[in-house]
Amino acid sequence: MLKQKKKIASAIALSLIVPLALAGCGTDTTSGKKEEVSPSQTAQVKGQQNEQPVELTFYIANSPVKDMDRIMEAANKIIKEKINATLKLVVTDWSTYPQKVNLMISSGEPFDLAFTGSFGELNYFQNASKGAFKDITELLDKYAPTTKSRVPENIWQGIKVNGKIFGSINYQVWGMAGARGVQLRKDFVDKYQFDWKSAKKWEDLTPFLDAVKKGEPDMIPWEYSIQQDNFADMSVVYGMDSVGDNKIPGWVRYNDKDIKVINQYETQEYKDYLKLFRSWYQKGYIKKDAATMKDYVPDRKAKRIAALYANPYPDLVDMPELSTSSFMAMAPPDDKVYSYTKRFTEPFISANTPSTALVAVGANSKHPEKAVQLIELLNTNDELFHLLAFGQDGKDYKKIGEKKIDMIKDQYNFNWSEWEIGQSYGRMLWDQNTDVESREKSLNIIYQADKTAMISPVMGFVFNTEPVKTQMANVDATLKELLYALDSGTADPDKYYEEFIKKLKNAGADDIIAEKQKQINEWRKQNGK
Repeated sequence: MLKQKKKIASAIALSLIVPLALAGCGTDTTSGKKEEVSPSQTAQVKGQQNEQPVELTFYIANSPVKDMDRIMEAANKIIKEKINATLKLVVTDWSTYPQKVNLMISSGEPFDLAFTGSFGELNYFQNASKGAFKDITELLDKYAPTTKSRVPENIWQGIKVNGKIFGSINYQVWGMAGARGVQLRKDFVDKYQFDWKSAKKWEDLTPFLDAVKKGEPDMIPWEYSIQQDNFADMSVVYGMDSVGDNKIPGWVRYNDKDIKVINQYETQEYKDYLKLFRSWYQKGYIKKDAATMKDYVPDRKAKRIAALYANPYPDLVDMPELSTSSFMAMAPPDDKVYSYTKRFTEPFISANTPSTALVAVGANSKHPEKAVQLIELLNTNDELFHLLAFGQDGKDYKKIGEKKIDMIKDQYNFNWSEWEIGQSYGRMLWDQNTDVESREKSLNIIYQADKTAMISPVMGFVFNTEPVKTQMANVDATLKELLYALDSGTADPDKYYEEFIKKLKNAGADDIIAEKQKQINEWRKQNGK
């Protein structure tokens, strides 16, 4: 996610975001703006003119992209001219991307750049702590000063591991403050007269999901994906925040001044969640293969989803005028599949918000300096960023004024995944259906909330996994075995919950929680918390 990709989309985004994976993406560009070029880049190029160009590999997650070769040919002309390098962008489907990256890491296979984060199975903090990524703390200062300076220093603190930076933050147009909630298809909400404004928690959606299940046989009432687990990846919905990677045991409660670390899987909130989602699964609201479904994009593009998790801040209660450009996540914009968005939480900034969308340099990269130069170029050269994100003007999209574009059907389409390759803050282009005035108003609300939002009690704390790396690996294996089956409702919690908790403890969950508590106590003492 960002705002998982949509505010995440959506997180993140997510949230930032991640977003992950999100409802309605856009583009805040500065067409006609003078190209921003880092002074360090100018100096570097002068000294590189006699060098042989190097090829840099950059791994990202995305659905298949048409005409990628054409776009990369144009992109590489810019990259070669600016930093004397070429880019090989390796696109892997979301369903297999985390496994691909983790396999490269475990095998020691060299790579230059890879998208990563602290959600799903990407495990940025674990991978950074075990040496999978290059320490780029000094490289950012030397080769990517604009990338570094654009992000507030306190946000960089949120991704450090042992005081070092192992990923470049893809600072997004969506800002930092976010909320968790839902996105519902407007046509079905209206048809079944569902009171969406009154929804405050998952349970409140049951009447709507039931109506869709009975009246729309071709629809999926609720989307569940292991890339956006409705418990493990959404701690704030339950009044908690994760410490380190989302799914690993050891969360804290927002209102706990003592910052006690607890096993989130032993809380009443989790038990209630399992009961609800098991009932949803049994009633057919959730897909039968949900426990193994890694890629939600095809169903979204096919307009088969009636309701899904979202990062709606502001939502349509906060700003009703957003309704004219509120479309279901990843549905074809031209089809105008309108949605209602409703947040369940107050605005917040979680500890993992800074690590929602990162670009890491591989520890075994043969060209780490050049890789960081490319990061800076992607974040400062709007022509290059817009080329990769949206294609070529006049062939893949048409400009509609300064800040809007009309994507041309059946041409290059990056699936609104620009949040994976660089910083979109102040550089996006909005879809033609977007009300730019309303969108900018909503962004101003977010930027104001960045100053007043609920802040994670462990913001700035980074868990050092080294003392419990064996337990972390064992716990991770247990989570992959049982978590998604339980959280999707596939497995009966009456039969498997106790086994799940027992296996977590046997794997070392209590050791991890104790180590988190120890480090937090030391951090509080050092920082006067």
